Amino acid sequence: MRMPPKGGSVARAILESKKYEVRALARDVTQPNGQVLRDLGAEVVKGDLNDKASVETLKGAFMVTNFWDYFSKEKERLWKGKSGNKEPKFAIIQVRDDGGLDQGDSSEDALPMGDVPMDGISVADVGEVICSIFNLPEKFVGKTVGLSAEALTVQQYADALSKGLGKEVRDAEITLEAYEKLEFPAAKEMAKMCHFYQMKPDCDSKLTHRLNHKVKSFSQFISKNQSALKGIYAVHTGP
Repeated sequence: MRMPPKGGSVARAILESKKYEVRALARDVTQPNGQVLRDLGAEVVKGDLNDKASVETLKGAFMVTNFWDYFSKEKERLWKGKSGNKEPKFAIIQVRDDGGLDQGDSSEDALPMGDVPMDGISVADVGEVICSIFNLPEKFVGKTVGLSAEALTVQQYADALSKGLGKEVRDAEITLEAYEKLEFPAAKEMAKMCHFYQMKPDCDSKLTHRLNHKVKSFSQFISKNQSALKGIYAVHTGP
C-alpha cells in the first residue's frame, strides 16, 4: 500500500470520530499499513486514483495527489471532470508537496527559502483538521484552505532542531538557482515548490487551530518525536 502519511492521519481521525465509515483505497492491500487501518475499523480495498471506477461511488474523499510518483502536472488535475456525474459529493484534494530531501552538509537544512517564513504542520495533526472540514461541508465546499501550525524561516526551523536535539543544525543558505542544479531527480521541482512558498501562499494559522485545537508547534513536534528525530539525524549526519 502506498498510503500517504496524511491519508493515514485523516483515516484515523475520521474513524475515531465514529461519524463515518472509512474505505481506504490502496494499490497493494497486502502491505502492513493496510492491516493497521483494518484493525482501526476501515475497509481496505484495492484501487487507484487513476481508475475512476475505484472512486466514483464515494460520498466524500480525501486524496493526496501523487506528483512525486509521476512528475506530471496533468495527473495533478485528474479530478477535473474525470469521474463525470459520479464523482464524490465532497472531495478534499491535498496536493502532495512533501519532499524532505536532505542535501549538502550533514548539519545543514538546505531549502532555498532565504528569510521568507514557510508554513508547516505535523502530518499527525492534519487528520483532525480534515475531519472537522468533513463535518462542515457547507462552509468549505469550493474553497481552498491553506493549513499552518506556524510559519518559520529555515533558520528558525534549524534553531528549533538544534535546541530540541542537542546538535547544531544550520540553514545552508542555498539559492533557488543553486538548488535546482543539485544532482537529484526532483531538484528542479523542489526549487519550484520553494519559489511558490516564497510568494507566501494563503495559509491560515488561526483557522487551522480552530479546526484542530491540539495542533502542535514545531518545537512541540520535536519534543514529541525526539527519539525518532535523533535517530534520523544520527543516520544522516554521522558522529
